[in-house]
Amino acid sequence: MTGPRSKDGLAGSQGSGSGETVLGSVLACFHDEWEVALDSGRDVRCSVRARHFAGLKKDAKLLVPGDRVEVSAGVDGACVIEERLPRRTALSRRLPGARRPTEQVIIANADQLVAVASLEAPPLNRRLLDRFLVIAEDAGLDSVVVLNKTDLVKEGDWVAVREAYERAGYEVVSACALDGAGVDRLATLLEDRLSVFAGASGAGKSSLLNAIEPGLGIKVKEVSAKTGKGRHTTSNVTVFRVRGGALVADTPGFRELGLWRIRPEDLDQLFPEFGDLIPRCRFGGCNHGPEPGCAVKAAVDAGAVDAERYESYLRLLTELREPV
Repeated sequence: MTGPRSKDGLAGSQGSGSGETVLGSVLACFHDEWEVALDSGRDVRCSVRARHFAGLKKDAKLLVPGDRVEVSAGVDGACVIEERLPRRTALSRRLPGARRPTEQVIIANADQLVAVASLEAPPLNRRLLDRFLVIAEDAGLDSVVVLNKTDLVKEGDWVAVREAYERAGYEVVSACALDGAGVDRLATLLEDRLSVFAGASGAGKSSLLNAIEPGLGIKVKEVSAKTGKGRHTTSNVTVFRVRGGALVADTPGFRELGLWRIRPEDLDQLFPEFGDLIPRCRFGGCNHGPEPGCAVKAAVDAGAVDAERYESYLRLLTELREPV
């Protein structure tokens, strides 16, 4: 530790590792400085005291939004991050394009994932949605599924999708930023938590956040008419305060979401609807594929487990078994 912590912000702190420090959470990362929300309610820009990171592995040096940090101020008033505290949770993916498997931490210390999936423009991508839910389960986060842009699709065309995720145990919100449908319910689910909004490019994450908190003014771009895919409007992860004091992180639109360090034999534990079925399989270590006496496969055949979710499981299992 770097010394006693102040209860009243940074006033009077001496810095240099010898004075008082205060706690805060990283809101955003820039080229050489970090924006930190102090627990006292004040937001400050900080540099990092390099000597406190000396000898640490690269991943231990990295600061991401959501990280809890100790901050001090020198006599000149400049704020300095002295130390990163241990992470309670970390939502991660495999870094795209890396020559060897590398972890990319998207956000630290989040409480829940808000997985936003557009029903149209761009079309619903359930494979990507299920990937988000799997990495959230692996990280120990709660999840909310948002089926967005309900104004573009007849309810009869997507109600089965809603029911599938509700049967799996997820909170599902049907939403439309244009007419406000689902916005108040979503705002309630954000209260007293750090939530990370994630989804495909063009899914409408930023529009929903603007509807929840109109003053945010997050940039929104239309989906490309040529490709049918969204255009990136968020270039990095940024944490905002919204109504009721909740903290939400807006993320870039993801087009690639590689799983990070999930073992094939653990994948079935990350599908909540499989939980009560796994012990009923005839064989221990059942992969829930062609094995006889598989309770999961029987539930799929009976319509108790959604066939699309089961297909997502099989595809992810095949991917995890492929040599790196």
